Amino acid sequence: MQFDIHQSLYDFMRTYHVKGDTDAVVRGYAKMTFPRFFKEVDRVASGLYSLGVRKGDAVVLALPNIIQSVVATYALSRIGAVASMIHPLLSADEFAAAIAKQEPKAVFLSDINFRTFSNRCGNAKKVFCPFLSYAYVGLPSAVFFEPYKGDGEEPVFYMQSGGTFGEPKTLVLSSRAANAMAGNLLNYLDDKFDENNRMLVVLPMFHGFGLCVGVHASLCANMTVVLMPRFNVKKATKVIAKNKITTMLAVPRMVSKLLAYDKFSGRNIESLQDVYVGGDAVSDDLIAQFDARMKECGAKGVLSPGYGLSETVTVCTLTKGGFVQGSVGNAILNVEARVVDENLVAVPCGDAGELLISGEQIFSGYLNDDEATAKTLVQIDGKTWVRTGDLFKSDGEGRLYYLGRKKRLIKISGMNVFPSEIERVARELSFVDECIAITYVENGKPFIRLLVEGSISDAQKRAAVAHIAKRMSHWNVPSSVVCVEEFPRTKMSKIDVLKLQEEYGR
Repeated sequence: MQFDIHQSLYDFMRTYHVKGDTDAVVRGYAKMTFPRFFKEVDRVASGLYSLGVRKGDAVVLALPNIIQSVVATYALSRIGAVASMIHPLLSADEFAAAIAKQEPKAVFLSDINFRTFSNRCGNAKKVFCPFLSYAYVGLPSAVFFEPYKGDGEEPVFYMQSGGTFGEPKTLVLSSRAANAMAGNLLNYLDDKFDENNRMLVVLPMFHGFGLCVGVHASLCANMTVVLMPRFNVKKATKVIAKNKITTMLAVPRMVSKLLAYDKFSGRNIESLQDVYVGGDAVSDDLIAQFDARMKECGAKGVLSPGYGLSETVTVCTLTKGGFVQGSVGNAILNVEARVVDENLVAVPCGDAGELLISGEQIFSGYLNDDEATAKTLVQIDGKTWVRTGDLFKSDGEGRLYYLGRKKRLIKISGMNVFPSEIERVARELSFVDECIAITYVENGKPFIRLLVEGSISDAQKRAAVAHIAKRMSHWNVPSSVVCVEEFPRTKMSKIDVLKLQEEYGR
């Protein structure tokens, strides 16, 4: 399907597919059809205009996955403003720092953070969105406004990111980038989604995967977006069964927890067709477990690993038409992927190097940080490329294989050791769930230490070392295996590798 990405986020969503009167957004028992959704977007846009919000102004959305968050996102695009997507459970100091940096005209808060954040909003107007009811307390009555007609280059989102080189950053996404990702993904999947599909959005909207794929791409395809503010295995299973969910986004840890729940089976999940997984490595065992569960209940669900980062509006590679061990699939439509060496020269297939991504769906840069932007966005062959900071290799079919963060690369006796590969092999064992490979130095020599979440026996530790030794070269074999009761996690729910390295790498 042909699509024009050079328009506002809202206009692209309205015109990509013809809308019917099906449900646009659902949360619990609350539902909003597409016609009402469009009216609510205009009403909230008008209220924001009355507050003095204009083209280019930032408005902070510190909200969980509730209907108001979806409506406000498109309302801001409707007047050309920027939605700053903030984790609703930041500390007060972190929130205040974001306010000082972005100087928003308004801030949307809810029950979960109003007391913590309300006195740290600076000069921004406050709009309160109740968690249990649909309302916008503090939003003025509607006034006339002229809808914004953009060319797609206008900033539409501020997203918080670790930055491709590890430092916390605020990145700027344009409407063009978000629209391109949605169109590229839907066309790559042969426009298989329509009003008969229902997307479960439990990944947070302050994360690009939940926002740009779960919400934007789904609404473009006329899918119903079913919101969950927080992941809970029992509740998620009930929501899947009740709403006949066909599609969902997840991280591997969520899938593992669902598979461990006995009611995630039978008629409860027979509607599932596609589960797209990112944010962390997907083990072969997880794929096998998921396939076996689908086969048990006669469902057609497929678990599809992919890869992306906020700088590429998340998904830029995706498995399609069958999982290949260790692969995160091919580059999606209209996305170029290149694996390069330290001099940014392409390496042969099978060799490791840093992944570069080019295409219309890349970000505009980091907010007020030209130096970091210049490090991440590079010009090669007349095109702009994102340096991902991640190590990959490719095969003859264009499939990409994630090897780990460039900063996590370990050198043992001059040989490159990729922690994520050690972790992938370790997870082949039934008694190893989450694990992290780190390095430590003893008598001036580097060694590998495997950290395993939970408790395993000494015999199992020895078995893990033996298994890795059998499957990999001796440079990859851990000198020790240490159990950690529970891994620390970042605000994005990823394992905090830096903290583990600091604590256990001495």
